[in-house]
Amino acid sequence: MRRTTFWRLGIASALVPAALLAAPASAGAATTPLSPAVFNDPSGTVDDQSRIRDYLLGLVNDTAPGAEIRVSMYGWTDDPVADALVAAAQRGVVVKVIVDDHTVGLDGTEYPRLANGENGTAGDDGLGTDRTKPSWVLACPPARGCIADREAGINHNKFFLFSQVNGVSNVLVQTSANLTTVQRNALFNNAVTLTDAGIYNSYKSYFADLEKYGVMANGITDYYRTLVSGTYKTYFFPRHEKSGTTATTDPSTDTIKLVLDNVSCSGGTQIRVAMYAWTRTQVASKLVSLQKAGCQVTLAFDGNDDPDGSPHLSAKVEDIISGQFAKRVECKEDPGGIGVHSKYLLIEGTYDGKADSKFVWTGSHNYTYGALRKNDEALLKINDPQIYAAFKANHDRLMEYCEGS
Repeated sequence: MRRTTFWRLGIASALVPAALLAAPASAGAATTPLSPAVFNDPSGTVDDQSRIRDYLLGLVNDTAPGAEIRVSMYGWTDDPVADALVAAAQRGVVVKVIVDDHTVGLDGTEYPRLANGENGTAGDDGLGTDRTKPSWVLACPPARGCIADREAGINHNKFFLFSQVNGVSNVLVQTSANLTTVQRNALFNNAVTLTDAGIYNSYKSYFADLEKYGVMANGITDYYRTLVSGTYKTYFFPRHEKSGTTATTDPSTDTIKLVLDNVSCSGGTQIRVAMYAWTRTQVASKLVSLQKAGCQVTLAFDGNDDPDGSPHLSAKVEDIISGQFAKRVECKEDPGGIGVHSKYLLIEGTYDGKADSKFVWTGSHNYTYGALRKNDEALLKINDPQIYAAFKANHDRLMEYCEGS
């Protein structure tokens, strides 16, 4: 087992308070209460590992006939949620699912099960692929996203939309987790639930565009959309670089870099990051400059490598941030142990000229050039004290666990 910690300033870490774990209702409960924030714990019990999956499963099972469920997911090998969606459609729920082509080729893929039912063969009662019918499943074209049309692009989304569940309308669940076993028992993940009509409708429109372009011969390379609704904001990708630059050399269209440009370090603003993959040097340089300006930057990241041996934290980013943050921990347990798949940024302090701000940015969006330029991705900005407190507690948990005690 290897856990690596890089220190510059001593910062206390704390375990997540049980009240903030937002575990779903226990098995057998009549309904699953909506939880603002849900975090799995791959180091815990089976129930701890499955919190996000079981939360989604409960909401699907609770959705009444006549309601609508829309799902966009990158990787899917999990039977229970697929079966629950098929069962929901059979009882009169409208169920529409979009998956990346990656899912079609996965070992244990749920695509045949979603399309054709439990046996995964034509003639069974699945969602089908006929989009003239109320319910269906659609796979994005190979070698691109549904919207995003650059080489090696993907539909990296991970969200569920419920038109109504348990008496609540306009429910969005945005998560960092794919629906696979590894995402439950080997990786830390996060999920957030919002019930804002403006945000829900922005995702619904985005889903419609995923469907629209997903059946066309070509997608587009510049899709970037944002919407502000109350204390929330959506960002949808891919976002194209400006003319005269390249995908890796235009910080003026890097959404995370622009977010960080709004941070002031007066008063000791705290910046917390949990990240799975990171290649964007401009984001790295900006965070280092904020640390030097008096902010306190802490990072929990995934220390594992891709199958080709490339690290999730690129060598160029490593060169920029090494020894520069207040505290940095690497979550890597050999062989093939627990890592970090969460993707979020927390800012507590002065933001956009306002002191005592507390913001969360989370979604499917890694700090990679692919996430910015090549992929179908969603990112949320959240200004909510309860959600912020839950994410802060989770970050404390990641810092403690990945450091080792």
